[in-house]
Amino acid sequence: MTTREPIRSALARLTVHAGAELNSKPPHWGDAILCDGLTYAARALDIAAPLDSARAWFAPRLEHGPRLDGWFWFWAAEALSAIDVYTATREDRYLGYARAIVAEFAKAAARSPAGVIAPHPPAQEVWIDAAYFTAPAAARLARLAGDRAMAAWALDAMAAYQRFLADDASGLFWHVAYPDRGTHSQCLWARGNSWFSVAATQVLDDLKSFADDAELRARAAALEAATARQLNAVVALQSAAGLWHTVIDRADSYLEASASAGFALALGRALGGATRQLDHERARRAYELALDALCANINPAGEFTGVSQQTPPGDFNFYNSIELGTAPYGAGLCLMALGEALDA
Repeated sequence: MTTREPIRSALARLTVHAGAELNSKPPHWGDAILCDGLTYAARALDIAAPLDSARAWFAPRLEHGPRLDGWFWFWAAEALSAIDVYTATREDRYLGYARAIVAEFAKAAARSPAGVIAPHPPAQEVWIDAAYFTAPAAARLARLAGDRAMAAWALDAMAAYQRFLADDASGLFWHVAYPDRGTHSQCLWARGNSWFSVAATQVLDDLKSFADDAELRARAAALEAATARQLNAVVALQSAAGLWHTVIDRADSYLEASASAGFALALGRALGGATRQLDHERARRAYELALDALCANINPAGEFTGVSQQTPPGDFNFYNSIELGTAPYGAGLCLMALGEALDA
């Protein structure tokens, strides 16, 4: 059974490396996720240095404002990390930064099928990754402002990802859908599935503040049921090593760490939130095994290893050929998972 001290030790090692790396390496689209992970580490370890690194990363961005005309993956996740820095500091400028990005989500959604943001316009594609990059920030702002319309937007977005990308047979999710063709990508990609489960569990947690709204409560219950079904399927596919395969239902694909960090984060939240329809006994065992595996994948230098690099959709051989290494989104997800585990 996982104990707190190995988690604390691994998290501290990862935090030191991540804090130094964030502001010294070339820019990467996953930097906002790494930045957000540092806010979790600061809270869990009760130290200022990780939050100082996150604030230093945001300093030039706050000065100029978000660059909303750039590549979607570079700016979209900044909203959630800005909100989490705001939560830690109560400095309104972070909240204003996040609101500008979320307002752009609503504007962009009108140009996409069924209101789903298309990250690579003019291509009308639905990417499962974008669930994490959009809906949680909207849900968190809805919670902070008591904004029912924003809460409904977050639920609409998650329902659309489910409608376009859920595999009816398994409850898992495809990587990309092509609504104009009525097709989807070929494989059930593990990290994509983890993006959905992380997003869904956060949206559900934030929208508890609207529990008195019968309509929103019913829509949240539908998302909870879909998330529980997905996570039950995920748990059944975990390897004995505690990680998941990069093509999640193919044991002949390699084990991958960033998806496993995402699943650990989502399982911890689902267990803490007493998610109905989740097999809690199996989920608890999977969660503890995953935490052990995450700690084992942090090397002595503090790097979170075994992370598949940037991955567009392809066939099975393509997914299985993506290089393994380190990446800011992987470290960020691991910081979040271990930070929440230590806080529990």
